[in-house]
Formats: sequence, C-alpha cells, structure tokens
Amino acid sequence: MEYVLICCRLLVGVVLVVSAVGKVRSRDAYASFRAAAGELAPRLPLVPRALVPPAVVAGELAAAVLLAVPSTAGAGFVIAMVLLAAFTVAIATAVRLRRHVVCNCFGPSSTPVGPGRLVHNGALLVASLAGVVLSFGTASASVALEPAGVAAAAVTGLAGAALVLLADDITELFRPLV
Repeated sequence: MEYVLICCRLLVGVVLVVSAVGKVRSRDAYASFRAAAGELAPRLPLVPRALVPPAVVAGELAAAVLLAVPSTAGAGFVIAMVLLAAFTVAIATAVRLRRHVVCNCFGPSSTPVGPGRLVHNGALLVASLAGVVLSFGTASASVALEPAGVAAAAVTGLAGAALVLLADDITELFRPLV
C-alpha cells in the first residue's frame, strides 16, 4: 500500500504545483485566472469573490507542500479534496447551465470547461481519497520499500499527472475538424 500512496502523492502533488505555478507565472496569467474564477463562481454567498483566487493558489501550494512530506501527506490530501470538490461543483454547474467558461486551471487557456474536466477532476478526487485512506488508515510502522517498487510508483504517479495536465491537448486531438 505504501507504493500506492507514493503514486497518489506524486499524481496529486505535481498537478497542484503545476496548476498553482501556471496561475501565478505572470501578471497576465493571474489576471486570466482571476477572470475565470469570477466566471466559474459568479455567486459565492459566504466568501468575497476577491478572496477566491489567492485562496485557491495558497491552498494548492499548501496541499502540495504537505504531500511532499510523508508525515503530513494526509492533511495535504484533505486540502486537495476540498479544493477539487469545489472546482468540480463549479465546473459541473457551468456545464449543466451550458455556459461557455474557460477554466484557466493551469494558466491561460482557450478550452472551455466540459465533461472531460469533470472526469479528470474525478480521477484526482479518487486519488486524493485513496491517499487519505492510506495516510490515516495504515499503521505508521516503518516498512522497508524496494527501490524498484518506489520507481514504479513514481513513474506511474508522474505519468498520471502528465495525462491530467495534458488532458485538454489530448482531447483536442480527437475533436472533429469543422
């Protein structure tokens, strides 16, 4: 189970780091993300809209840092689940209302949110849930890990992160030319 936990930590952690960096890599990227966040969450009754973008970036970075440390990975997965659940609800609402909203989840984009974004958010939620269960549900006894197992888990987690991060580009390959 330790290998699955390594895979989940890398999958979710890398996606969150790339997402946060994509949003703050330049003033234009952050402005683009702020506009997208306003479109995805037009009416937030409990939180002022101006606080959402910095809270998202801070949450993504905090979760990623917690995921990098084995003893705090469970807390990182919990933060990731909260963020991903909020993203999924906002995207599902936009899809259900047939609103043409660009996410800018990983930086400036021209691809509107759709069912594909819900699928990969679902996959990240499943990986985060598995991480929570494994982080809090297993004994903290020190287990001797095999280097080959760690390498396989790392490659799998990184490959999964690459698939999530490139999902828009992969989807674009299969769109009909009209």
